[in-house]
Amino acid sequence: MLAIRAWFLNRTLTSKLVMIFALPFLFLVVVTTYALLTFQEFERAEELANHSSQIKSQAVYYRDMLNSIQSGFRGYLLTGDRSFLAPYDASKGNIDLAGHELARLVADSPSQAQRDRVAKVQAITRRLIQEKEGILAHERSREEGVPYIRSGRGRELASAISSLLVEIEEEASQIYEARQAVAEGKRDLLLKVIVGGTVLTLLLTGLGVIVVARSVTKPMSSLAKAALEIGESRYAVFPDADRQDEVGVLSRSMEEMQRRLVSAERLAALTRVATSIAHDLRTPLLGIEQGLQGLQFFTDSQLSGEARQLVGDLHVGARLAVGIVQDILDLYRQAYGKLPLSYTQFRLDQVVREVVDLLKPEIADRRLEVTVSAPPAEITADQRRLYRVLVNLLDNAVKNSPSGGNVRIIVSVRGEGSARRAVVAVEDEGKGLDPAALDTLFGPNRPVTSPTRMGTGLGLYSCRIVIASHRGTIWAENRSEGGARFVFDIPAEVMHVDSTADRGRSTSVQAEPAHRP
Repeated sequence: MLAIRAWFLNRTLTSKLVMIFALPFLFLVVVTTYALLTFQEFERAEELANHSSQIKSQAVYYRDMLNSIQSGFRGYLLTGDRSFLAPYDASKGNIDLAGHELARLVADSPSQAQRDRVAKVQAITRRLIQEKEGILAHERSREEGVPYIRSGRGRELASAISSLLVEIEEEASQIYEARQAVAEGKRDLLLKVIVGGTVLTLLLTGLGVIVVARSVTKPMSSLAKAALEIGESRYAVFPDADRQDEVGVLSRSMEEMQRRLVSAERLAALTRVATSIAHDLRTPLLGIEQGLQGLQFFTDSQLSGEARQLVGDLHVGARLAVGIVQDILDLYRQAYGKLPLSYTQFRLDQVVREVVDLLKPEIADRRLEVTVSAPPAEITADQRRLYRVLVNLLDNAVKNSPSGGNVRIIVSVRGEGSARRAVVAVEDEGKGLDPAALDTLFGPNRPVTSPTRMGTGLGLYSCRIVIASHRGTIWAENRSEGGARFVFDIPAEVMHVDSTADRGRSTSVQAEPAHRP
């Protein structure tokens, strides 16, 4: 016991508090999770009971149809009375539907053997009906049918079908009973965990609280008082700064924080000023970009080729400037934990081609061939921010491609309904990526070359922020043929669409891996 107490006291203050207060929470999480799993087992067992009953009923119905076919066939061949063919024809049509329904019921069965038996039942039934139909199709059907009946061929097939149906029913019951046994076992274990875990958790939590209260309450009070003095812009003294435990480390850290507070406040002020400038620049830049767009539209037929090219270049430059300012604002918003998204429905393939058109001057300068594989695909996302992601990725590929090389953009939409996901890959034929830098490739502090006219050098970091806000992933890898591949994967559907600019869902941005393992 003394050894446990000494080990506990030698932990950091944060570890002590986490261990004490996380214990009841962890116990609650474990019990709740296990209770939910137990309830799911019971619900699954109930579903399997109903499912088993449906399979059994369908198997009985199948046998009834089979007996009706046999009786109608034998009755007609033995008596010559064609009235026996009416129930035979009706059952012949219904047994096929019964087989499809039985196959549907066992389609999600955990037993492959059960599904195989149903397929075998259908195959034998088709063979049985084909033999009977072959006899009935001849003019001398009665003369040929009587020997067939006496041979017992039909009875053998029908008996095989019945045996398989019985096995299907028995296995359905066994699956249900096994699931029920698992649910009962989990319920018993849950009761034991609740009783024993509650007592143990209360005991350990109470003991930990007493130990922590005795060892850190007074030093923490002193540190709280010092923190209050710092908050009131007064100079604080830390009497425990010479201690070698976690309290001493914290005291020395607070002394260092007190020295750096002034410079930190100045840096925060400069950040706010820079962001304010970027915000103020956005409005006139948007006006310039829209004005140039209108000018390009109205004067397209009135200007010479060089003049049209000049207006087009000015329009492209304005669009890039707006995008760069917007990236700066997005980085500022992400620094405060949220990035608002504006969801709209749009054609992803059209946006890809717009990005290629935007970067045509750079592509032409390097004599690159850009290949786009993008079938028509409508998704729901923040179009403006995905546009910037594509600009950054294509610009990165263009910069790192050798003169005269190829760049490929591959777009695909996978899945159906709410599970649809849009995947975009940008591939180049450059030197590839340094494996040691893959983990930091999408970070804000990675080494960058000089900024280009496309952005500020933080393009990949901005891409990660936008993709993470869409609940997606982005990664980079080296191609086996040489060069690099940048890929992002985002949901193609959302439950609610907000078409108002910058008023979409607020999303906490989490760090995403730079590459897949």
